[in-house]
Amino acid sequence: MAGKQSRTGVVGIIVAFTIASVLAALDGSSAIAQPEWSVAPPACISGPLTTETGGTLCLRKESYNRDLCLAIEYFAHANHLPPDYLARLVWRESLFRSDAVSPKGARGIAQFMPGTAKLRGVRDSYDALEALGKAATYLDELRNRFGNLGLAAAAYNAGEAGLANFLNAGGLPYETRNYVSAITAHSVEEWRDDPPDMAAPELDKSKPFVDSCVALADSRRFKPVPLEQERPWAPWGAQLAEHFQVNAARSLFAANIRNLPAPLNAEKPLIVRQRNADFGRRVRYAARIARQTRQEADAVCIQVRQQGGSCLVFKN
Repeated sequence: MAGKQSRTGVVGIIVAFTIASVLAALDGSSAIAQPEWSVAPPACISGPLTTETGGTLCLRKESYNRDLCLAIEYFAHANHLPPDYLARLVWRESLFRSDAVSPKGARGIAQFMPGTAKLRGVRDSYDALEALGKAATYLDELRNRFGNLGLAAAAYNAGEAGLANFLNAGGLPYETRNYVSAITAHSVEEWRDDPPDMAAPELDKSKPFVDSCVALADSRRFKPVPLEQERPWAPWGAQLAEHFQVNAARSLFAANIRNLPAPLNAEKPLIVRQRNADFGRRVRYAARIARQTRQEADAVCIQVRQQGGSCLVFKN
């Protein structure tokens, strides 16, 4: 009995082991046959948009700044614009915010007014990729109409009729003058009379465009565009005007020297960026007649005061 039971037990163990092995093999095959699931890619908050080169543009919340800078680079090249120029203009318009709304009602990252958006075929001004593409195309058309990208920027800000009026000896708002200077580092008069070769300074000469664009978006701080001076620097200056806006300072300077005797009435301003404690921490721009010595600057102020003007001497 004991022997028979032992043999029966051994046979049972072998059968059980065999069944378990088969079941394990079947279970393993079914496990291998199961699909491997992966995490879905982040959704686009703008896009996806298939480009003419076969790529895809998609702005994702998790990588918005880099995705946006890649889009700016693409739309710039597609419309024969320097990427730094387009980035500076869009930054000036909206600080790269697709939800921006101006007090005047301009909307989205490219700040289209509702009427302009309708004329340009923009379905949704808050769709960053659509607005960027339409803005780049519009700037290309404005360049073709007015002759250069400086005047194109002026028309984008002041309107085509506003710029046409300026070119026909009319005026131009200080807002537009500062807008053009901030983007291109040149005045609108320079773009009208003697257009420079470069449309806008590079965001950062030490980095590729996309990296410098992302750094701007991450830091939220824009390096001031170097001032283009109309005359050489000198250590002393007779100050005739000062203002928060550089173009306003230039205009005030021009008005102050207009009635001065020759050759002072032909002087060009040296613009100095400074802070004045009496006016808070905001940067102001001083327009001065530059001279090599204190005595020469004092002599200028004496002549200005003799004509009824106001003048102070400063070290530059």
